[in-house]
Amino acid sequence: MLITKILFFFFLFKSISLANNFSIDENDKLFIETFNSGFMFHKNFMSQNKYNFNYIKDSSQSRAGDYYQKFELRNGDCFSDENWNDCDNDRQRIELSSRPNQPVSGKQCYGYSLKLSEDFTDIRKVSTTLGQIHQHGGPSGKANSLSSFPPLIQIDARNGSLYLNWHKLNGSKDNVIDESEYYKLKLLKNMKGVWTDISLCLDFENKRIDAWIDGNKVVEILRSPIFFEPESIYFKHGIYQSFISAYTIFKGETPTQIVYYDEVRRGNSIEEVDINLNADLKFVD
Repeated sequence: MLITKILFFFFLFKSISLANNFSIDENDKLFIETFNSGFMFHKNFMSQNKYNFNYIKDSSQSRAGDYYQKFELRNGDCFSDENWNDCDNDRQRIELSSRPNQPVSGKQCYGYSLKLSEDFTDIRKVSTTLGQIHQHGGPSGKANSLSSFPPLIQIDARNGSLYLNWHKLNGSKDNVIDESEYYKLKLLKNMKGVWTDISLCLDFENKRIDAWIDGNKVVEILRSPIFFEPESIYFKHGIYQSFISAYTIFKGETPTQIVYYDEVRRGNSIEEVDINLNADLKFVD
């Protein structure tokens, strides 16, 4: 009876301690249940170090609500899962995948708030992705002689600015040719220590892509978002660096990058994901 009571209070304490917080699941994977966001949860399907992620409670520093997310990526932070190994493919990352996936139909919109640390620097010749819309069951190919499963959209920090990177794909589904088309969103120096609101909609029905920064439309692409139709699409956020050897072979270790996220949402209209265009949105914690 005493053991039963001890176990009860242990699980009760553990549940309370993780309320409004992240947890580690039974497979040692980082897991965040989310509310008011259009998602059910965010999960890291690879591994992570303790310093890679923190869920911070501080309403004075969050974009809205009480909590926000901190990601930190250091040199050598490459991990793997059952199907992929970043270390073998010239990548580093700490990144969460959101569920459920979305169908490739109608209008699919995503929004999030992003803040760079005061000492954030983009890395010369390395792509640093700070949010992406990926494909499940999409095409595959090669990039820099390494295996590649290209996304639809990446939000990239490069050359002193934040860009929307639209992947224009052609060729065949099993040997896809990936051509990036970049649209400048904001100077990185204006994103340090302040929140930037990023929203975008992929309209599969009307064949267009639109993006907003801080409530202002900055990108309008009047073409179909896709060239090969995947089974579904899904959102990822964190820090993802690709082809890091372009830097490390000349400069050595990559610099540490720290980025903060808040208000990660999805919906079927811009009003469901952008707090600048809909002040009635409930905060996401």
